[in-house]
Amino acid sequence: MLEHNIQYLKGVGPKRASLLNRMGIFSVRDFIGYFPREYEDRRKPIPISSIVSGQKATIRGKVEDAKEVKLNMKLSVFRVRMNDGTGVCFGSFFRKINPYSKFDIFSSLKKIFVKDAVVFLNGLCENNLGQKNINIEEYELFVPGVSQKGALIHFGRIVPIYPLTEGISQKWIREAMFRNIDRLAPEWPEILPEGYAGKKTVVSPRALLQIHFPDEFKDAETARQKLAFDEFLVLETALTLARSNEKRIGKERSYELKRNLLTPFKEKLGFEFTAAQKKVINEIFRDLENEKPMNRLLMGDVGSGKTVVALSAVLYVLENGYQAVIIAPTEILAEQHYLTISNILEGLPVKAALLTGRLSGKKGEKQRALSDIASGETNLVIGTHAVLEKNVGFKNLALVVVDEQHKFGVVQRAELRKKSENPDVLVMTATPIPRTLALTVYGDMDISTIGQLPPGRLPVKTMRLGPSQAYALVKQELKKGNKAYIVYPLVEESDKLELKAAVKESETLSKSVFSGFKVGLVHGQMKTDEREHAMLDFRSGKYDILIATTVIEVGIDVGDATVMVIEHADRFGLATLHQLRGRIGRGPKKSYCVLLGEPKTEQSKERMSVMLETSDGFKIAEKDLLIRGPGEFFGTAQSGILSMRAGNIVTDFKLINESRDLARNIVETDPLLEMNEHKTLKNEIDRTYAPSFGLFKVG
Repeated sequence: MLEHNIQYLKGVGPKRASLLNRMGIFSVRDFIGYFPREYEDRRKPIPISSIVSGQKATIRGKVEDAKEVKLNMKLSVFRVRMNDGTGVCFGSFFRKINPYSKFDIFSSLKKIFVKDAVVFLNGLCENNLGQKNINIEEYELFVPGVSQKGALIHFGRIVPIYPLTEGISQKWIREAMFRNIDRLAPEWPEILPEGYAGKKTVVSPRALLQIHFPDEFKDAETARQKLAFDEFLVLETALTLARSNEKRIGKERSYELKRNLLTPFKEKLGFEFTAAQKKVINEIFRDLENEKPMNRLLMGDVGSGKTVVALSAVLYVLENGYQAVIIAPTEILAEQHYLTISNILEGLPVKAALLTGRLSGKKGEKQRALSDIASGETNLVIGTHAVLEKNVGFKNLALVVVDEQHKFGVVQRAELRKKSENPDVLVMTATPIPRTLALTVYGDMDISTIGQLPPGRLPVKTMRLGPSQAYALVKQELKKGNKAYIVYPLVEESDKLELKAAVKESETLSKSVFSGFKVGLVHGQMKTDEREHAMLDFRSGKYDILIATTVIEVGIDVGDATVMVIEHADRFGLATLHQLRGRIGRGPKKSYCVLLGEPKTEQSKERMSVMLETSDGFKIAEKDLLIRGPGEFFGTAQSGILSMRAGNIVTDFKLINESRDLARNIVETDPLLEMNEHKTLKNEIDRTYAPSFGLFKVG
């Protein structure tokens, strides 16, 4: 029954099923596993006499009067008068009307609100010059002799509140859950037998009942923790199995440190690696020399020098006669990597090629590039997901470097593995992730962290100023011979959003405020070569100011850029703001980041506050996770791993650690999950993660 299509559940049907699909509910399992986001205590109605304005409350009263009043040709109101013995309260239902329709829009309400009927109401209350009013959000009829037996769904209990989509009401989903949960809960799988390893927990069917309709608030949390632990156990066991599978795979490549590429590369850089970079490079080199394929995550904050670390690994592979690929999630990032790396490697015997969707459209150019890659003449490929296409073949691909893993999922990683016989994989992210969380999301990988910025870097001073003060600061820095960025969220102006746009503002500012300076423009809609020229011109000094969109979020490195003004900063996410700020302060000079904008939501206010308080990428990442939640933070590529219903990977550290320890013990004693007590766990892993991982299937 759990795997049945949701449309066949009693009371659903095709129309509602399509709405539930928007909520991620496709099966009966998805439906009963769709847990409340919060609860309301509606066990004790308040006396009408105690109602105060602005209070959301539950009242229970007797209907004294109910009548329909037509306000105009298009609007009617159904007004009810309730009395609970302590006072009188009025409630109203507004409905749009069709003057040509004979249908009574209030017919269902008239059946409920009959004289002397006892009705529960919930909503926002007002006390206007002594008259009590309630803006009715939910109501339910009390039927003597029936309601006492537990038939009340929306009142007289702790009530679940669910996340919704347009067309699905709290009342409908609650009633559908109430009518089905008793019958369906026993089918919910018990991941491990009751009392497994001496562990005493509430059984799954009871947990499912209590998370939807708890007797007490503590029962809801106990149930959530039980169901969350099960979710984490399935994930952690899957990751442990994936990791053990990786460790069983061998590779036939061998490496020797020849230094015919690494030494001239290091000399060209003109600076010493930091201690943190050296440590990570040694970890990677040891992995490459190991008989098992590397599977490592490299985390490093903005400006920590991940690119040169990755290039060290690439050159080690190349000088041993193998090929490497660097893959990025967007064309812009791939192009910027290609530009930066080509400059760094200029003069070295490395043939690099750029492979993106745009190149895929140029047949002759594409065929030449593919031929050179297949023959091995091109030994370094930098590209997007275009590298995954079936017609892209390699002669001896040995190393895969994936940038921004949270935008590039495990399935894509598996596709890359098919291009080679067990390649070494290095995954980079500039989005720092708390280590506990990284072990959960990337539990099948070894983890390296560059927690140190290059010497001589000064922290960027971040502040909020008005436009005139911000522009005065820009002029002050420009007069010192430094450079500036001014960043906008849009390329062109939008009728729907009252935001300044980069193209128009570059024209305006170059003719007014910054008329004495050279102003450049760069945005994502420009052709690749135009964009590259603009960035090179800015770096070389042709422009004093670069007006840009988030196209500069990654990749561009200009040491004497000391000030950045971010227009409409309240419209950007925390990760983007942090990445943008990372474009300045890349030299030894004091740098400034100015945030312009008036945050209107609590989230935007919180984002701005975090940016002003800290420049620590890990603290920012933690805040970003709390504000946005894991699904948004990691992007859709990892949604298969993070589709937790009860668990919270940000706050459930204790449950995560417990489930990880148990998962390791289980896999150690039963590597193929063949024991009877592990059968349900095995089935859940195969159902939940084997398809999305694309890397393993148990048994």
